Amino acid sequence: MTHAADTRDAAASGPTLYPRTPLRPTPDVMARWITHPAPEGWAEPVLMEWALTGEYWLDEHAHTEYAYVLEGCLHVEVDGVTVVAQAGDTVCVPAGCVGRYYAPEHARMLGVYGPNPEGRRARLLGFGKLEEEGSR
Repeated sequence: MTHAADTRDAAASGPTLYPRTPLRPTPDVMARWITHPAPEGWAEPVLMEWALTGEYWLDEHAHTEYAYVLEGCLHVEVDGVTVVAQAGDTVCVPAGCVGRYYAPEHARMLGVYGPNPEGRRARLLGFGKLEEEGSR
């Protein structure tokens, strides 16, 4: 997933509006950045919206990641432990862990990335349709 530049004026005081943009297909998943992670690292949380529909996503982050389920049902597995989150639930995957996210039907999430001051990159370990993987 590519990271676009943050257009916020850091010198401006007052609130910042991040206008809604549609979810777009990236090479892998439907997503949109709300705030943008800087390649050199970030001290503030980073926000994104993303969705899975009959798909799974497997990755590892150097930072803590929270997935707030906006709609649908999201399954998250870390170290052999799986939780099932419904709309309104939040799942936390600790920094350094491999997280497997999957939605047998559909789930749309608000992703919150914790600080990553060194800008260590995430490792994408897998993505695809659940039928292709042979698991539900």
